[in-house]
Amino acid sequence: MSVEKIQVYPQINTMSIADGKLDALVQEYENTKDLKTAIEDWVSMVKKYDSMGYYPLVKPEFISEVLVGALSNIKLNKEAVIADNNYQNISGYPQCNRVFQLPSEIKIQILKRLRGYFVSYQTDNWEILIIEPIDNP
Repeated sequence: MSVEKIQVYPQINTMSIADGKLDALVQEYENTKDLKTAIEDWVSMVKKYDSMGYYPLVKPEFISEVLVGALSNIKLNKEAVIADNNYQNISGYPQCNRVFQLPSEIKIQILKRLRGYFVSYQTDNWEILIIEPIDNP
């Protein structure tokens, strides 16, 4: 059994901006327990779809189908979180409803505040072994 350890960053859910500065930021998953539950649910769903023949051409993969596929709300790096095309609830900057539309100065503040996690899983059966926060510098 091989174990893989990767970094993930939950998407941004809501944020507020005051006086041109990032005031508050809430990501989709704020703790390891919620993230682990979500990933385990996604793994179950992909395995269920696989058993029903949903993937006839290519066998599903953990990274592409579980983590960054249509089911998930996480990305593999901070830049992908910033570039995400989903709508976010952004208060204090009414002309923007997606992070990538914000000015560069605010995006830099967001990059510094994003929290990420290390996810360790078994590559053969996709069992989630441990999820631990990444210490932000």
